[in-house]
Amino acid sequence: MEKLVDTSKLIHDKIIRVMTKKLNRDEFKKVIDAGSGKISASIALKYFPRAKVDAVIFPGDNRKKNPLENAIGSDRLEIMEADICTTTFRKQYDFCLVHCSLGEALRWGNSFENMFHHIMDIKADYFLIIDIFEDPCVHFRYIEQYLKEKGFKIVKKKKFKNPTPEHYPKVKFDKYKLEFDSRHYIAYLVKNSK
Repeated sequence: MEKLVDTSKLIHDKIIRVMTKKLNRDEFKKVIDAGSGKISASIALKYFPRAKVDAVIFPGDNRKKNPLENAIGSDRLEIMEADICTTTFRKQYDFCLVHCSLGEALRWGNSFENMFHHIMDIKADYFLIIDIFEDPCVHFRYIEQYLKEKGFKIVKKKKFKNPTPEHYPKVKFDKYKLEFDSRHYIAYLVKNSK
C-alpha cells in the first residue's frame, strides 16, 4: 500500500481551498470525483473528511486505477469504472469535483461538449470545475454560456497561475493535433439551482 498524494504543496490544493472556503465541507457526506486520479482523489479525501468519495475512472484506465486501488487510507474511496458520457449516475451528491477531466474527453473518443453535458447531469448540489486554461479542447465561454442557459449559478470563478508549468507534447486525437503548456488553471464553483 502507498499513500495517495501529499497535495499541500500543489497548486491543485490551493485551488480547492480557495474555491470552497465558504462551504461547510465537513457536512458533505457524498462526493463524486468525475474523472478521478491520484491528485483529485487525494484532494477530495482531504477537503471532505466525512464524505464517501466515488472516484470515476474510464473503464480499463490502469494509469489511474492502480494507484487508487493501492492507496493507504482509501477506505472512504469507491472506485467506479464508468464512461461518464454513457453512464447515468443515479445517486444524489453534495459535491462533484471535475479536476482536469474535460480536456481528456477526446482521449476516450468523446467530445468536450458531450462530456461536459453528462457531468452537469450528475445530481450534485455543487460542482467544482478545474481545468487547464491553455487546453485547446476545453471551451470556457461555452461552459459559462451553458451554465447560464441551464440555470446553474457560478458562485465563484478564478484563474490561478501554475507555478510549475507542464508541456503537453503533440498528441493526435481524431482531427486534433494538440501541443500546449499549462501555465494557468481556471476554476468555477457552481451551485445547482435546478
